[in-house]
Amino acid sequence: MTRKPPFHFVELSHQFISSQINIEKYRTCRKDFTRNRKFGFRELSLFMLRTLKQNIQVELQKFLDDIKSCVYSFTTSAFVQGRKKIKPDMFLDLNAAIASDFYRDNDDSVQLYKGHRLLAIDGSTINLPISPSTIAEYGFCNNQKKTDDVVMARVSILYDVLNEIAIDGRLSRFSVGEVALARQQLLLAQSGDIVIMDRAYTSFGAMHQMDGDGIHFICRCKIAYSNATRDFALSGKDDDILVLSPKQNRSFNGLQYDKNASLTVRMLRVPLSTGEYEILITSLLDARAYPYADFKELYFKRWAIETYYNRFKNIIGVEHFSGTSCQFILQEFYCALYMSNMQAILTMDAQQQARKKYEHRTYEYRINASLSLCFIRNRLIELFSSKTGKEAMDELEQLFVKNVVPLRPNRNFDRKTDKYRQRTKPKQFKNRRINL
Repeated sequence: MTRKPPFHFVELSHQFISSQINIEKYRTCRKDFTRNRKFGFRELSLFMLRTLKQNIQVELQKFLDDIKSCVYSFTTSAFVQGRKKIKPDMFLDLNAAIASDFYRDNDDSVQLYKGHRLLAIDGSTINLPISPSTIAEYGFCNNQKKTDDVVMARVSILYDVLNEIAIDGRLSRFSVGEVALARQQLLLAQSGDIVIMDRAYTSFGAMHQMDGDGIHFICRCKIAYSNATRDFALSGKDDDILVLSPKQNRSFNGLQYDKNASLTVRMLRVPLSTGEYEILITSLLDARAYPYADFKELYFKRWAIETYYNRFKNIIGVEHFSGTSCQFILQEFYCALYMSNMQAILTMDAQQQARKKYEHRTYEYRINASLSLCFIRNRLIELFSSKTGKEAMDELEQLFVKNVVPLRPNRNFDRKTDKYRQRTKPKQFKNRRINL
């Protein structure tokens, strides 16, 4: 069995942004970063990875103090000109490198369900700054009364719910459907994975695609999804093996299956606390290996991606962009993905320590997500330093273990579906950050 310490991923990140090959690959022009500047590719990348929360000039001055640079002044304008030279794909590929390396030769750290990764796909939306470039790229979106024009983008995340790793994140026009984005992200899943999907994603095409790639699935569906689900609901059974067929009133042009295709699946009726029940469709056919009693909890684990979006938006603050161009927006979106993964990885060991330290208490305790992110941002320069990195990691773990919050089970809150309909977010002006 093997295990990679959290600091390994800091070193991997440092190597990635310091590599001359990557500098040449991710610069927008061949002439960029050819001189040995005091504030070059590595410094710009590291500065953006901290995720910008305050006024840019305040952030810059703090960054210069942290790196103890002989550059005493670096203006916002200089930073803007510098970041234009970096392709957003650099941060996307850095996140992909961290995510993929996490699963390689790291058996003691990776949590699995009976040998499977548990993945979930879900979509959301984020508001973007209004500018000519964002309007051209993402388009206007208005509310049901057409009184509040905003620029809104569609987000889709492929998420490991047990290890809290965002394997992939996509940002696209609002007009692009969640299902279309999910079909692209399914290509990143591996044979043997279990993908948990809400009823909006349930389709014969998606299940056929996963089945053909050796990927298992657990999908919630409506009773009226098909004749097979209606018959199963009326049968009164809780668990049964059935055969699904594609809907016939559609075109099969361009699809990998035709009207004669079929899919053997297992259907389950799972009771809810409200007295109702939900129908699940799964490819896990072996009732001995995957007993019926496991599926209620298994499907509930999909809720982790909902809480991830809460952390992504409200703690990491992905919607608080420091620029209005599409290039800057993508840079910061991918930086937020990276920071969310580093937060999950760097707190893993501390979480185990906290579990042992507080096991005598009534509730289980978890690392405080908001404070841990703040600690990582403040110590990121020390972490990336070859001299102080390991010491900073040890100090961070102590801070993580001290700052925990209790998990109170079985808490329920009424869902207010109209809560956000009439609420508009304040416009984010250029370089107007919160001075924390």
